[in-house]
Amino acid sequence: MCKPFYNLRVRFAQCEMSQNEVARAAGMASSTMTARMTGAQPFDAWQIEKIAQTLSIPPEEYYKYFFDHKKAAG
Repeated sequence: MCKPFYNLRVRFAQCEMSQNEVARAAGMASSTMTARMTGAQPFDAWQIEKIAQTLSIPPEEYYKYFFDHKKAAG
């Protein structure tokens, strides 16, 4: 089984940033980021925006990183 937010995790690596570094840069607690990345809690819109800014993800690509289409289809 794949971890949630696989593409986002790949983007962390591409930007050479850890999950905790992204959380800090986006103004989030690392525990909040962990809850989001495990799927325990959904991302808020402001969190998506801040993370996307940190990782240079344009708005038209948010769906690739923040929405799990597999769950919606199943």
